[in-house]
This record gives sequence, structure tokens and C-alpha cells, in this order.
Amino acid sequence: MTGRLVAVLVALALAGCAGFSRPKPSPLPSNITFEGAWDSTWGRMAIKQEGKHVHGTFTGYREGGLSGELDGNIWKFVWDERVPRQHGHGYLQMSADGQHIEGRWGYAADDLEGGRWAGDRDNNATE
Repeated sequence: MTGRLVAVLVALALAGCAGFSRPKPSPLPSNITFEGAWDSTWGRMAIKQEGKHVHGTFTGYREGGLSGELDGNIWKFVWDERVPRQHGHGYLQMSADGQHIEGRWGYAADDLEGGRWAGDRDNNATE
């Protein structure tokens, strides 16, 4: 019975991982943008927004650039790391108050398997 219980628990855990779903976009309030300075899991981010196009840089743990388009409150981007030379896709979803972004990243065409990417707005930054 114990072996069967372990097998069931392992199957449930694996199903939970495979069942990850991407967030659904919501309208981005007109007074909130991605533009600004962010402290993220991958270092400091400096982001610019021009309409639905969002681009910027990240520095800290690694250095590189990000560029992509908005789908409501979700920024779908391509990231490019300088050293080591790598690239991939990702997305970040803006919180309702505009102070937090949360998403995932991946290598090449993948936008999930690399892991979590999150950040908090740095309201004290001078640009």
C-alpha cells in the first residue's frame, strides 16, 4: 500500500507541474505603464514604453536587453544576454497597482522553463 501511495503522490506532483497555465491578459489601466526602474530577480531593469512597444535593459547578475509588445497587462518579450551570449522569450504581468511584475522566461523559443522573473518598481530611482 505504501508503494502505491508514493506512486499516486508522484503522479499528482508531476501533473501539477505539467498543468501550469499562462496568465490571461487584462486591460492595463491608462495611468500605469511598464516604464521606469525595477529591482528584479535578474538585477536592475531600466524600462521604456512607447505605446504597446516596451524595451529596456537588465544589469546585475547578468546583462542584456529586452524588447517586446504589450497584450493588455502582459509584456511578451525577447531577451538577449551579452555574456554568455544567449537569448530567449519571456513575459511579465503587471500588478493592478503598477508596483510589481511577475512572469517567466525560457531559452530560445520557450518562455516558461527557465524559471520565474519578477520585479518591484523602484519609486526612488532618478532617471
